[in-house]
Amino acid sequence: MIDGIPTLDDINYDRKSILIRLDINTPIINSTILDKTRFRSHIDTLKELENSKVVILAHQSRPGRQDFTTLENHARVLERIIGKEVEYVDDIFSSCAIKKIKNAGMGDILLLENVRFFSEEQITRSAEEHSKSILVRKLAPHFDIYVNDAFSASHRAHASLIGFPPVLPSVAGRLVEREVNALSMVLRSKKRKVFILGGAKIEDSVRVLMNVLINNIAEKVILTGVVANYFLILDGYELGEVNKRIVEENKESIDDKQVKEFYLKYRDRIILPVDVAVDVNGEREEINIKEYGGKGVIKDIGIETISMLSDLIPSYEISVINGPAGVFEEEQFSIGTFEILKAVAKTDFSFVGGGHISTAARMCGIDKKVSHVSTGGGASIRFLSGEKLVALEVLKKYWGKSKKL
Repeated sequence: MIDGIPTLDDINYDRKSILIRLDINTPIINSTILDKTRFRSHIDTLKELENSKVVILAHQSRPGRQDFTTLENHARVLERIIGKEVEYVDDIFSSCAIKKIKNAGMGDILLLENVRFFSEEQITRSAEEHSKSILVRKLAPHFDIYVNDAFSASHRAHASLIGFPPVLPSVAGRLVEREVNALSMVLRSKKRKVFILGGAKIEDSVRVLMNVLINNIAEKVILTGVVANYFLILDGYELGEVNKRIVEENKESIDDKQVKEFYLKYRDRIILPVDVAVDVNGEREEINIKEYGGKGVIKDIGIETISMLSDLIPSYEISVINGPAGVFEEEQFSIGTFEILKAVAKTDFSFVGGGHISTAARMCGIDKKVSHVSTGGGASIRFLSGEKLVALEVLKKYWGKSKKL
């Protein structure tokens, strides 16, 4: 077990019928799967279950989006990555799908259709309520074990994530185990820690900021990206109308008064940029934050800030980075994100969050040099914020109590 969460080590899974929830949700453009990282992240779990009948539940995007599509191409990608046939089933719990599940043999792998095609999948309900859904009632009787290896979706109370533990013996897969171990080590270690929070999701970063400073988890927190711009505005700096608008668009339900009070109390442990790089007619221009009057769009931290952080970050034993320092997709504004990642890689233990920052880590070749690159943006943020991940809490709650339908 890890933190009370049962894992594959706690159950006999050899030659069993296993229903497993993966997260292979990925960017798709013109029917082409662009990133195979999440597929590779599940290799260890799937290899370990190779003597069992494995049926996969997964999702792609959400209703209404252009990349909300079937999992047929996902089956082909997964097949190539694990080097074993993966049969795509174009339904979830129809009589045809159930027949294929029954007829599959030990060692076979089936990938069922996009579970979000099931209209009740994304309804927020309790585990007990979801366990009575048609999805669970149709599928559960055909399996011995349920495995959750979808760490990046485990903060969601969806049917395929929390509906099976009340009725099937349920454990976490190896990916979930790795993620929880890395995150728990970051939060519990007494070693000197620095957090670097960037990107555009201000509310998420504020939750992490408050948790790690109030609970003395981090010695310092460095802010970059739109998150830093928000705090610069709170600190009285004039960033211009365009940058203010970008901040406003990304604040969500944040309480400015509460955050400012927190900032004033903890400002000696919060590090903000001393200069920024702005886009002036397509060119990068470095401006000291005290001299900046709002000309041009801020797209990166400046060279002076980069130099300061490159020296500071390696002085810590543990570093955690979530969110880029700027618009790293544009070459002239990528230097801040890439140089900070290089500094992060020099600490004894380095944790890179999911989402855009993990993409940046791969782009600059740092992903192989850091200690852990997370697959779960939202899930990692919530874990670091001190929140419980509902799909993992359900595994704890029903371990040893689940019953067959």
